[in-house]
Amino acid sequence: MDIGVFIPVNNNGWIISATSPQYKPRFELNRQIVQKAEGFGFDFALSMIKLHGFDGKTEFWDHGLESFTLMAGLAAVTTRIRLYASTAVLTIPPAIVARMPSTISDISGGRFGVNIVSGWHKVEYSQMGPCPGDQHFGKRCDYSTEYVQVLHDLWNTGNSDFQGDYFKADACKLSPPPKGKVKLVSARQSDRGMKFAARYCD
Repeated sequence: MDIGVFIPVNNNGWIISATSPQYKPRFELNRQIVQKAEGFGFDFALSMIKLHGFDGKTEFWDHGLESFTLMAGLAAVTTRIRLYASTAVLTIPPAIVARMPSTISDISGGRFGVNIVSGWHKVEYSQMGPCPGDQHFGKRCDYSTEYVQVLHDLWNTGNSDFQGDYFKADACKLSPPPKGKVKLVSARQSDRGMKFAARYCD
């Protein structure tokens, strides 16, 4: 079993309360937390991706850092702990996400992984255009399955000609490859989602 920490990539961490300390997400705060976690022997640190908050008195999660760039910075100031960035699959094509670990695993010496986020909070995506409509939310595991298949193609072989319902690759290339295995994680609750995680994630 691995033990890790979900770092406060958005304001106020995970506490929706006006009586708790109010703080904005900062690199320095996350650096301190991840370095302490590493010092305590934790196995991993994971940064979520949240693209729209819940407003209200505390502006909960209205303020957030970007996951991959944050973890690239943390890779440079840690030595052992594994780092996971989160991709909201509707917002970044898999061929680009496949390339990011080539850079961050080079910085970290192969300590980098990706959290696959299929999305449930519609306003996160409708605010910027990529939301394909309500029908997507019933098929988001199918979408993520194709997404991960493209990632695996590129990481394992450097090439992808994947042809699916959602993604089509035409002699897509990736070089240099990431250092070591890029582990995938995914937090799911539905039966379909847990089957996806069991089959495609680490």
